[in-house]
Amino acid sequence: MFKKLLRISIILALVVVVLGAYTRLSDAGLGCPDWPTCYGHLTVPDAPEGSKVNGFERPLEAVKGWKEMVHRYSASLLGLMIFVLFFLVFSGKTKHQQPSALPAFIAFFVLLQGAFGMWTVTLLVHPGIVTIHLIGGFSTTALLVWLLLNQRRPPIIHKHILKKHRQLIVATLLVLTAQIILGGWTSTNYAALSCGENFPTCLGAWWPQMDLAGALYWGPIGTNYEYGVLPEAARVGVQMLHRIGALVATLTVVTLIYMFRHYQHMRSNLMIIAALLCLQVALGVANVLFSIPMAVALAHNAVALLLFISVLVLLHKATPKTNLNFAIPVSPQ
Repeated sequence: MFKKLLRISIILALVVVVLGAYTRLSDAGLGCPDWPTCYGHLTVPDAPEGSKVNGFERPLEAVKGWKEMVHRYSASLLGLMIFVLFFLVFSGKTKHQQPSALPAFIAFFVLLQGAFGMWTVTLLVHPGIVTIHLIGGFSTTALLVWLLLNQRRPPIIHKHILKKHRQLIVATLLVLTAQIILGGWTSTNYAALSCGENFPTCLGAWWPQMDLAGALYWGPIGTNYEYGVLPEAARVGVQMLHRIGALVATLTVVTLIYMFRHYQHMRSNLMIIAALLCLQVALGVANVLFSIPMAVALAHNAVALLLFISVLVLLHKATPKTNLNFAIPVSPQ
């Protein structure tokens, strides 16, 4: 039951991440101006479109409101399932006795993620808060995956994994994390099309006029950041940083694949990572060339998460069982 519920939670976490991206990309982050209710209701109120409900200044847009609420319902269900997982571990109702540290941390983390979901609304979609919320969704999924990996029996290591190669996996995860943050920053600052429909050039140049310092502008709390506030030069800087990050991330993953090519028992993992990398690059280019089609943009978010998880799985497989945090003791059969 524990493993089945854990697998369902991972699938739901993926769905929540995609729904969050859909809400953000469809400009529905403020579809409900309050939290956790929507105009003071548990569902989107049945009121005339464009009307001001319960004294809120923001006119009602029911379609955007429902996008936001569906995301909230899904995230709440995921939080509930994570707490059930923690209860099963804490009460000793799992098949094998196991530490409760990781499930407890995930339960705490999902509460923190809920707080950032609230601040996303109350702080008027501040780019920094929204980006942190995005990273929180990715992190929640990754933690659940790590917990699931710990349920497996230790794999037979056919060849010793060099320490420097394990360090390369960690470095790759850090680079991918930085690139995911840049992707979130690009989206929340509405900078995805700041280079026009040009690729690999930007506005017809390899190094266009831009404001790189302004690209990292945090901005004051209390300003409404819907549709972005950065000047165009700063948005071009954001897009260029994301493109440079994509190049660095691609080279890092390719290096990882090359360095691990002699580990035969890792071959299937490397093939998955390579396929996801190629798909992610293609989706990123398609986003620019075709002006961010919704389906492509959502796939770009989802594949970024899958690529990160695939490298995380590689790290788990390459790490000796005795060195894994929160390792699960499995009784012999």
